[in-house]
Amino acid sequence: MSNVMINNEIGITFADSFSEMSEQELTRYFGSPADRWGAYDAERHIILSVGWKKAGFLQSDPEMHLFELQSRLRRSLLNFQQITTYKTKIASAKKDNASGVRFEYRVKDSVRVHVVDLIVFKHKKNFYAVYFVSRKANAAAVRTDLQQILQSVTLN
Repeated sequence: MSNVMINNEIGITFADSFSEMSEQELTRYFGSPADRWGAYDAERHIILSVGWKKAGFLQSDPEMHLFELQSRLRRSLLNFQQITTYKTKIASAKKDNASGVRFEYRVKDSVRVHVVDLIVFKHKKNFYAVYFVSRKANAAAVRTDLQQILQSVTLN
């Protein structure tokens, strides 16, 4: 298992099969490497990424930040289709402290469909957005990986 500290606030443990993404890969998949960390499992076609943004005065609720991210993604991804919304726990919290959405989309110039779990939570003065992207064909099989990653999160 590999460990990484993101933004000096969030610790995550993930399988050794993941390789950290370069700035060029982060730009290719997310538009910019700024305020983002990512890893890719090439064999299982999974992307794990964490982005962060300072919470604003008018936007202090993780659900509102999730709604904003989802609105942006809906405009930029082909065939965006929401599957479900949910609440979950991050970092051994006693109650649900994160909001999530699962959706699917089609990759441009391809027939492949991907499933994304996007989970948002607030820690200190930042919102953190965890993206877990997999091919639709193996999305159910790798969902346990996402749960293990979320359970491994530590907050500093």
